[in-house]
Amino acid sequence: MTTFFVALLMQAAQGRAQAAPSFEALSRQAAEARDAGRMDQALTLYRKALKLKPDWEDGLWAAGSIEYDQDKYEECSADFERLAALKRDQAPARTMAGLCEYHLRDYRAALRSLTEVKRLDYQEQPDLARTARLHLALVLIKLNSFEKAIIILMELTHVAEKTPDIVVAAGIAGLRKSWTPPEVPEWARDVVFKLGDAMAAVMEQDSKLAMEKFALVLRDYPNEPNVHFRYGAFLSQQDPEGGAEEIKKAVALQPDHIPALIALAAIFQKRGQLQTAREYAQEAVKLGPDDFATHVTLGRVLLDIDDAAGAARELETAVKLAPASPESHLNLASAYARLGRKEEAAKERQEFRRLLQLPEPDQP
Repeated sequence: MTTFFVALLMQAAQGRAQAAPSFEALSRQAAEARDAGRMDQALTLYRKALKLKPDWEDGLWAAGSIEYDQDKYEECSADFERLAALKRDQAPARTMAGLCEYHLRDYRAALRSLTEVKRLDYQEQPDLARTARLHLALVLIKLNSFEKAIIILMELTHVAEKTPDIVVAAGIAGLRKSWTPPEVPEWARDVVFKLGDAMAAVMEQDSKLAMEKFALVLRDYPNEPNVHFRYGAFLSQQDPEGGAEEIKKAVALQPDHIPALIALAAIFQKRGQLQTAREYAQEAVKLGPDDFATHVTLGRVLLDIDDAAGAARELETAVKLAPASPESHLNLASAYARLGRKEEAAKERQEFRRLLQLPEPDQP
């Protein structure tokens, strides 16, 4: 009797083993379901196949793509991260991971992923590369790195045509607001679009159109400091005095506008009006003591005034605040050289050269 039951159990187990679908069958069925538009069924089949073969690259891409389209961002993030780990030198999986992380509002993770895509030089299909650039800019905006975001958007306009989403992103960055496009409040939508339209014309190097667009936004929003700041930044390229006057208007409307103070310090330093430059730089440091850029600006001005000791103090602070900034080390090397501190100057120049060889840091 015992032998009989054992034989029955063995037959049942063999039957189950024979009935279990193979990886080949599951992958074929998943592709058929996907091609027929049965996405829920396809996703279930892809997941079963991936349990049998976790490093199946095509399966990870297909499952992640379906999950992304279904707004299942936790799942697609995990799948694309696994795929990116398998294909470290290829951008598409890292781009998709970054997009999932963006939708999860994990902006630091999205920055790491999309910065890696930038390091890989956006080697992917043009539409996906465009999306990667745009979302890198949006992540930088969300993390308050507005100037870096504007540079990314400018690069984007050089490889793709201007579109409303680029205009909106430029306008948000121009206003220095940490919004994603859906977060723009109703009261700000008009100024965002008009300022972004003017900035996009600058990015496209259409100076005549940019002047017209800025005239429109200045007419409608004369009390918005960042409108004056952006117009002044544009104008200073062709009319430094006019640009400085516009940036002064930004400071008059918002006295703690640190980027405007830094810009004015740089403008007056270039003109050789060093005392005025120092006043603006000192005010920037006073208002932004934890911003390394304020200390770099004041340090540069003090170097031109021949106050190398004062410059060194400011630039040492800049290096402490932003040790990964090459420019801080280079300027500090100049200050040390002026003071005759040759070994320290050489060390800072060496650090400057080392930092230039590193990949772009994934920090805003």
